Amino acid sequence: MADSRNRGDIRVLLEDSMLGILAITLFVILSAGRDVFFSDELQSAPFFVVALVAFGTCSIVFLAISLIERRRSLHVIFADPLTLVCMNTFTATAWLSYFYSIRTIEPAITATIHAGIGPLVLGASAALGIRIVDLGTMSRLEAACQWGILATLVYMVGVANLGHAATGAEGVPALIGCMFAVVSGTSITLSLLFSKRMHEGGASAAAVVATRFVGIVAVAAIVLSMGVGSDYFASETPASLGRLAMMAFVLMAVPLYVNQVGTKLCSPTTVKVMLSLGPVALIALQSIVGGLDLSPYSLAGVLAYSTFACLAVAARLAHGLLDRPAAQT
Repeated sequence: MADSRNRGDIRVLLEDSMLGILAITLFVILSAGRDVFFSDELQSAPFFVVALVAFGTCSIVFLAISLIERRRSLHVIFADPLTLVCMNTFTATAWLSYFYSIRTIEPAITATIHAGIGPLVLGASAALGIRIVDLGTMSRLEAACQWGILATLVYMVGVANLGHAATGAEGVPALIGCMFAVVSGTSITLSLLFSKRMHEGGASAAAVVATRFVGIVAVAAIVLSMGVGSDYFASETPASLGRLAMMAFVLMAVPLYVNQVGTKLCSPTTVKVMLSLGPVALIALQSIVGGLDLSPYSLAGVLAYSTFACLAVAARLAHGLLDRPAAQT
């Protein structure tokens, strides 16, 4: 009887872990498609306008969803105010840092550092004994791949610093841009850990998404209230603003919810290793549709990174998927 129950528990764990991995993979694909096909339209509006519209709409919609869920879990979020504040602080820091970095250095370098630093942060926190949630385990092959990724990230920083990138600053400004990419990747990883703590307490993915972006919405509202973006609002019609809101919600908020489902169902290590494929999918899609603008030095770094990231994902899948999922998404 006990063996039968254990086999049933393992099967459920595997099914939920696979669902989580599929959700994260879908997020990676959707994000790559958004950045390749719709980046110009989203970037035509000021960052803080897009942030307010996208994350504000996201918060309102998923707040409504979390209020009508069969098992309401918003009380879990508000019962832990410190985790809520940390989750919002690191989420806002990540987006603001990423925005500064991508405007300063070659976007491919920003994306690679942002995605690649995540598993390294988890490894460092485990080595230092810092525990926010259970991180999951990493095989020797995965760990070796992370060392390879670290080497490629150092190389990419050198490419930017020495002015060998196709676009962006060089020298000290490039180093500052790379530093903000590191801050962005580190912050989004810490935000993920605090959101995972909410899930372990019983919060649904909708409840976390409804409350995770309050900080960045508040920052965007404050900045816009100071007059930033006033020219944009003056030149746009209600119809065009409504179109921006719809586009921002579909292309940003929906993928973020899909990723949050994956975060709920998988360990942080699985999530960050899978998300390290983000730059790989982006560069691959750009190569297929055209418009890939990388210097030979950057391309070499991206190819090396892609090799290690794909090997790490393969090793993660082979290592085992028995994370600790929760039932409700």
